[in-house]
Amino acid sequence: MRRIYMKKKQLDSLRIYDWVQTAKDIKNQDSKLLRNFSTVFHQEMKAPSMDAKVTGNWGNWELTDEGSGQYPIFKCYIENGTFEVGTDHKKATYDLQHTWIKVCLKIEDIQKETYVISEKEDTLYSINHSFLLDQENSMLSSVVNHLFVTWLKEHRELLQQQLNTYTIHSRTSDDLSLLGWDTNYVTSFSHVNQMIQQQNLYPSTFEHELIVDDDFTSAHLIAKGTFQPWEITTGADGQNVNFICKFGENSAITNQKNNKIYKFNSNAYVKIQLKLQYLDSSKTIEDPTGEGNGQQVNLMVKTDNDNNGNAPVILISLFLSEEIEKNRSLKVFSETIFKEWFNKNIEKFEQIFSSFLLHETAKGENFQWLKPTTAYYGVAEAKDENGEPSLDNSVFAVMTMVEKRENKNPTHGVDNRLLQAVKNEKDTNDSALGIDMPLFVEKWLVQGLNILQVGTPDEFEKTSNGLFIQNKEKIEFGKIYNALDTLVPSHIDSKKFKLGITNNQLVLDIEDLTWEHTPGIIGHVDYKQYYNLNLKSGVDKLGKEYKNVLIPEEDGNATLTFTYTETEYYKWTKLITEIAAGIVCSIGAGFAFGALAPRLKNIATTFMKDVAKKMGNGLMKIVVPMKKFLERMGIKFSRQAAEEIEMQLITNMQRSPSISSIASSAVINGVRQAPRTIGSRIGELSKKVSVAFLYTGTIGLAGVAPTVLWEISEYLLKGHISKVPSINEFLANCVGAVKWPDNSEFQVETAKLQGIYLMGGQLNK
Repeated sequence: MRRIYMKKKQLDSLRIYDWVQTAKDIKNQDSKLLRNFSTVFHQEMKAPSMDAKVTGNWGNWELTDEGSGQYPIFKCYIENGTFEVGTDHKKATYDLQHTWIKVCLKIEDIQKETYVISEKEDTLYSINHSFLLDQENSMLSSVVNHLFVTWLKEHRELLQQQLNTYTIHSRTSDDLSLLGWDTNYVTSFSHVNQMIQQQNLYPSTFEHELIVDDDFTSAHLIAKGTFQPWEITTGADGQNVNFICKFGENSAITNQKNNKIYKFNSNAYVKIQLKLQYLDSSKTIEDPTGEGNGQQVNLMVKTDNDNNGNAPVILISLFLSEEIEKNRSLKVFSETIFKEWFNKNIEKFEQIFSSFLLHETAKGENFQWLKPTTAYYGVAEAKDENGEPSLDNSVFAVMTMVEKRENKNPTHGVDNRLLQAVKNEKDTNDSALGIDMPLFVEKWLVQGLNILQVGTPDEFEKTSNGLFIQNKEKIEFGKIYNALDTLVPSHIDSKKFKLGITNNQLVLDIEDLTWEHTPGIIGHVDYKQYYNLNLKSGVDKLGKEYKNVLIPEEDGNATLTFTYTETEYYKWTKLITEIAAGIVCSIGAGFAFGALAPRLKNIATTFMKDVAKKMGNGLMKIVVPMKKFLERMGIKFSRQAAEEIEMQLITNMQRSPSISSIASSAVINGVRQAPRTIGSRIGELSKKVSVAFLYTGTIGLAGVAPTVLWEISEYLLKGHISKVPSINEFLANCVGAVKWPDNSEFQVETAKLQGIYLMGGQLNK
């Protein structure tokens, strides 16, 4: 995934690369035929004790499926070539035919589908090779590897040219993304480093002996010293985790043959790349919201080769001193020393990065869906306001699937904008918790649909993208009074009632609600109301403090749309405008049109005539922005009307003895047959959205009496927010089965919809 610099308060697009699909597409291509540059290579190294060079011709440069994010991996084959090495007393030549070197590189930018390979340090390095020239001594292989890496760095424009011959599969996302995972729990590189330093589980000292005694080289070197705290650092994506290990005092390499000591500089370091893995563990953590029957796994360093045969530790770069840098053979010796030491001793790095309890049974049945059944991890580099890599913004994530669901394309990719997004909401946020939007809709809105009492559960379905619930067939909306005060049925056609998420808002969308309003005139009304999710803390009207109450609030931009034929409209202009005005007054203010003063009636009908438009095909449409209409009228929703809707809500809730049967056929039939105005029906439905959302996300016990529902509704109406359930129990179930090693707990501060359901907060002990 390509990461683009993020401005404050604005997230740029995320580019998501699919190297697996890209590699599949080009697998059968002859990439040699796509190259239009010379295949010849030649690289030399001259050192005081040894001269070496590689010459020959490249074979295929294969783009592998091992890449992650903006870090593709090439496997470069050598069609034919030789490695020549010599000293003062001997020379030898080795055949390199059919060997290969695998290198990782970084895509820095993209312009009109042209990829640019970064020229910064540590952005091109070897991760594996097949130069097994001497089974007893890896030095010659290290020299060959060093020569080829040097050649590729000096000719990286050829790799870039080769990369641009391919069609790279990628896509962009403006909204945040969990890349197929159900949840992401995220902290910063800075926080991870604090945990590493506090726990002190990294090797703090090193000592390694390298003895080379053959016809070409004779060396006896001992590296010995100390490490400062190991730190996770930037420069990798996905499953590859980079660490920088800075050397401490009294670190040096000693040449035992002449007793020369090469002391390390104060800024000496080695940068390595590791992978992590989840390992079964005896139980050391508890989920306070669970029954205690989960299986614990710990995220720790992987200490064996991966599935592609790559070593557990990849050495990316090494700087010890200027003196060693100038001595090329000693530089190669040094790289060999630390490659060997890290791969032999990496198991001593016993850091636990996180712990999970998988398959834990939740104490609250409604929250079982939050308990992880699969765990992954991923990292992503992010930048600061100056466009430089930032440890505070870079993301370390643990990802999960729940309910034994599968990620169809599992990767270790993670959206690097997650921390920046929550910091935009509150700059003290240092961690984030994200839930996939379709899962959020399924668990919050599908369950809440029953409380709306629009129909029985079997009358509804999820849309293919998982973001909406809609009616499968035509449904009866309920009996309503028409213009003649006669009760008539109203209906909503198939797939015209929708509840879901669009543009990061909750939306109630009713399209083409129809009824016979007067003989010969069929009313056609669309109603659309958006809700913003606001996590609130403060003091309510009782003077009591409340914290972390997630409330869907109408955004004030509800619209009503009325549709008629031109014939009907021009024949019944006054009647139709009065009908439209009456419905809007009923929904928006709770007033009957007939109760308005003559002056307000004239304002209302004039407004309706002004917004009426010809739509073609003989149709007239009146689109009424309710906020603008009420402002023109100078009226607000009456307290009395709100209380009447409250009483109607309670009446309908009381039709069922428990919430589990609140949408049964008998109950729904009673709700539909009750005589109502269209305004009160829509008004009640809009009110229920907030109640349903609060209930399913905080309590959600199906067997309890519906009393709790109208209590929530009443608390919201009166402003007694301290009595409304907070999201704390929901949050506790979200994070109860995962622990950071410093035992810090997630304290939520913000919550919003942003392509995912995103909560931001701080990790506090």
